[in-house]
Amino acid sequence: MKKIIVTIITVTFLVGLSVHTADAQKPEYDRKGIEIGSTDNLQFTLGLHSVGRVQVLSQDNVRVWDDGDWVTPDENLHGMQTSFANLEFNMTIGDNDIDVFFDGLLATQRHPSQWWGNQGYMYIRNIPGNSFLTALNPVLEYIDIKAGNFFVNFGEHQFTRTINADAHRNPLVGNPVLSPLGAEPGMEIYHKGPGYGLMVGGGIGAPEQDFQDARSYSFRTKAWLDMIDGVYLSGSFYTVNHDAGVLRGTNLFRRERHGSSYGATWNLNNDGSGAGEGPGQGRPGVGQETTAWEANAIFNLFEGNRISALFGMATDVGPNPDNFNEEGEEEWSYYSVETRQFLNENFYLAGRYSAIDYSKFMTTDNDGSVSRIQAGFGTFITDNILLKGEYVYQSASGFQEGTTGVVTSVDVGQDPSFQGVILEVGVSF
Repeated sequence: MKKIIVTIITVTFLVGLSVHTADAQKPEYDRKGIEIGSTDNLQFTLGLHSVGRVQVLSQDNVRVWDDGDWVTPDENLHGMQTSFANLEFNMTIGDNDIDVFFDGLLATQRHPSQWWGNQGYMYIRNIPGNSFLTALNPVLEYIDIKAGNFFVNFGEHQFTRTINADAHRNPLVGNPVLSPLGAEPGMEIYHKGPGYGLMVGGGIGAPEQDFQDARSYSFRTKAWLDMIDGVYLSGSFYTVNHDAGVLRGTNLFRRERHGSSYGATWNLNNDGSGAGEGPGQGRPGVGQETTAWEANAIFNLFEGNRISALFGMATDVGPNPDNFNEEGEEEWSYYSVETRQFLNENFYLAGRYSAIDYSKFMTTDNDGSVSRIQAGFGTFITDNILLKGEYVYQSASGFQEGTTGVVTSVDVGQDPSFQGVILEVGVSF
């Protein structure tokens, strides 16, 4: 299977070399930060994100497995959340030849009083100067290279979702109920032609260095089309297959280290249940042996309107750490439909429906779904300050009683739900 995947990636890459490249895929919200300093061949910029939220949420039928027992958390989740922040540094070398980027998360739901690293990578379009590496420039006329520790380019999530305090790119307060996002050391090669783009890449299949013999490598590929004004289509594929014994697999689905927007939902507070690691977010699988694909469509067909949709499927094999380490196979699909409409240049309305459908959770007769409905608004107080409000309703159904590991350690077999309103003020530059 791995040989087939490598062959597909290689053929895709060689075909992509036939047309001249431009900059690789960029998010719609492409913030530049503030220039701190520059010289003849170097420009240094700084970006900052900060977010504060107040929520009035309630939950029903929720019990969480914690330290060998079922615990029932509070039903009413009212109050202000901790403020979170991201800090970004970017250095551009030469005439837009090389970007050196790294960022830190100053405060998160999981680590509210700690600063910890997020991404750090180089993006290479051309080799400036007189180094012997300038011999690569004829190749770099056709490709760009990204290398370091960074988010896997799978789907459009890193371009459209809230990432800790970086919230302006998301029209609503919360993300879809399942929003895959995982960083790992690796490399990606980009090629962009007229109206299309291609990416191939690989990594270690884990968020941190791991030199065990049991560790394998991840492979991913992506293609996108934007040849029609207002229409963007993309397809992504990811796979990794570690042997048994690897301590940590891919975080693409399994972890939600950047938290969620709904404090303490379907979870406990300040304990080992992962209260800050994506409360209410779908976190399926274990990441040891994972294969996934996703298709995306984004339409901007008339002024002020954006409609986006995604559909993905994934399989995972291994011991689910939030389901009593029971080992087995998980199969799920996930999807989301979203719309945003500006009523004037500063105010918009938005809505989203998203869901996870399990066709198999460890056993073939255990299946079910988790769905989320969001409706809200956003208004730009200034270009850098965005106020958002949202109503959210989330529920689970169909699973067998005692099923944990779909959404952290909550028993989704109890048909839990939560709902309420949440306000957010985000500052980004």
